Amino acid sequence: MELSRRGMLGGAGAALAVGAVGFAGAASVTDGDAVGDGTGSGGGPFGGGATDGAGDDENGESGSVTADPDAPFEARLLRDGDDHRRLFGAGDLDRVQGVIAEGDEHLVYVSLADAGIDALQSGLADAGATEDPAGFVVSMTLDGTEVRRVELDEATVSALTDAEWGGVLTLPFGQASVAESVYDSLADA
Repeated sequence: MELSRRGMLGGAGAALAVGAVGFAGAASVTDGDAVGDGTGSGGGPFGGGATDGAGDDENGESGSVTADPDAPFEARLLRDGDDHRRLFGAGDLDRVQGVIAEGDEHLVYVSLADAGIDALQSGLADAGATEDPAGFVVSMTLDGTEVRRVELDEATVSALTDAEWGGVLTLPFGQASVAESVYDSLADA
């Protein structure tokens, strides 16, 4: 089964989070000193524009697999760097697909289960991110190490809280090793 782009949302300018999903249109994204050699891209969108039928990963495999609910992956909402709120974790995911190389990005697609969509949307609303998106960032960690950070903006929050959003996110990484670590952790073996 391949994660459908029908559930993806488009963003302003650069598509963020799933070639047109989730954290679409975020102002900036960095890998920072993420897992791997610490030479992250330092820029670029948090989502890429994967082509329809986003196809084969670097191992020649295609399709998605069930996400491991016990993987040490979590996304947290940060306000001005100090107020933390959990948005979703591996237990909120349904499926994962990747690693898909597209240009300089290495993409991992994730699909949130219905409860995960609800948690993310209510977390954004409860924290006030729907009213002041620019005051928030989303930090994603793998086994306690930040692997991705994205600043939110109005277009991104609007896309994530849209009632029609299907819960598919693209997690783009500048380093293949970081993307592979995330995918390997999330893929239920």
